[in-house]
Amino acid sequence: MRKKIACLLAAALCVTAALGGCSGSGKGNGSDASSSDGSGGTFIVRSAGDPMSFNPDVAGDDNGYPIAQNMFRRLCALDSSKQNLVPEAAESWEYNEDATKLTFHLRDDLKWSDGEALTSEDVKYTFDTIKANPTYYFSASMAVVDSIEAPDDYTVIFNLNKPDSSLVYFLGWYATFIMPEHVYNNGQAWEENSEATNPTVTCGPFKLEEYNQGESVTLVKNEEFADPAKLDKLIFSIIPDEATAVQALQNGEIDFFENFSASYVTELEADPNIRVEINEYPSPIRMLFNFNNDTLKNQAVRKAIAMAVDRDEVSEKVFNEIQKPEYALYPSYVEWAANTEDTAPEFDIEGAKKVLEDAGFTADADGNYITGLTIDVFEGSGYPDTARLIQATLAEVGIQTEIEVSEYNAWSQKVSVEKDFDICLMGGFMGPDPSALVNRIGTGGGSNYGSYSNTKVDELLAQGASTAEQSERATYYKEAQTILAEELPYINIVSFAGPEASNAGFKNLPYDGEGKWAWADYSHVEKAN
Repeated sequence: MRKKIACLLAAALCVTAALGGCSGSGKGNGSDASSSDGSGGTFIVRSAGDPMSFNPDVAGDDNGYPIAQNMFRRLCALDSSKQNLVPEAAESWEYNEDATKLTFHLRDDLKWSDGEALTSEDVKYTFDTIKANPTYYFSASMAVVDSIEAPDDYTVIFNLNKPDSSLVYFLGWYATFIMPEHVYNNGQAWEENSEATNPTVTCGPFKLEEYNQGESVTLVKNEEFADPAKLDKLIFSIIPDEATAVQALQNGEIDFFENFSASYVTELEADPNIRVEINEYPSPIRMLFNFNNDTLKNQAVRKAIAMAVDRDEVSEKVFNEIQKPEYALYPSYVEWAANTEDTAPEFDIEGAKKVLEDAGFTADADGNYITGLTIDVFEGSGYPDTARLIQATLAEVGIQTEIEVSEYNAWSQKVSVEKDFDICLMGGFMGPDPSALVNRIGTGGGSNYGSYSNTKVDELLAQGASTAEQSERATYYKEAQTILAEELPYINIVSFAGPEASNAGFKNLPYDGEGKWAWADYSHVEKAN
């Protein structure tokens, strides 16, 4: 379906504007930014690839998410620096005493771009539809919701089937943008609706002007939005190759580059025209095992592989020690919830061999215990280099692997949709609350790509989410991690600390908005002087 969407996007959207000016062609740094009336100008953001869809709720889409953030609204959102909740379409919200009812109070000044008001009916329709479609990214998280009420135009009530104090955080996370009922409620699946390829009705500080597949997505200021953007134009320049993107930033052809390899940090910090920030998130790089693979179903194999990962080497050689070794099964960045006692095993080549031999494996004439496994990674952000280092240490153990490197969308299709992989390296937010583990490793979770299932883990995660007291919640989550440390459905490798670089001539970037605005919200960006 994602491939189909990409093709439809290309066909439907490469239609409206003149050629040029949409792919970062030397006009960053505000050189084409200001019109004669002194308006806010143009800001160019590097994107690693094309969006999969312009409906941001159908699937997980890292390339589409920043675009959606500037065209649509959620009830609430997470900021970039500390993952605080900030309001968007809702101006306030509250739980009842036992956390079984979550009520949102909507703003009354938000309108869709066709003039219709954004109301509680849009919210109810959006989340009812997500709940009814198991393939939609947020659907599994809606299992806790019994019903949604819209008692008036600007009040929405989520009635829960059990206490869940974490739901509000997930509503501010991913694939939870409000869709216009009067446009989408026409009997078609969302992914088949023309709005998914050519969005004409949106509610955000920007609206779509032009999409050129493989080149750029151009948004322009939505003058009718209640909180107008400071910028006139926002361009997402599609540059898959990281080195090319770094050069484009240095040349002033783009203005913002998020999450690049740590090896570039020193070089970019030395440039007076570039501002570098390093943000830490609970999003470690991890190795995920596919439980549909007969070899990897064997816990001894997973343990031996885990023991063959030299985290210190990966941290030093790939990430210049900016991203630190991570052994905990939940990011140690979240101190109250991380179990730092029951962790993945230490690096031990000889110990890994013994684990395999004790499990009945014997080496062949070439010293190999296991052959034929693949490691899937996507381009950039240090993933291919990490895979190569792990491949080398696995070979020392006698586990032969092949590395398959793909462009991100192709990787996502293969791993998250088709689940056609043996081992993969991936990132992904494990916050803003540890109950996010339900999505990652809970039975049937939307991002449980390895098909791991353990009813005791499911039970502990449910108990953690339904408890209000943090110390009690920590007990449940740490017990779940004890099981995960034994069964090893995945292992974390290094923590995530994402370097972000921007043109120093601009201020109010997403990471400047702690407690104020969402990650990837560029509507506050303006010239620094």
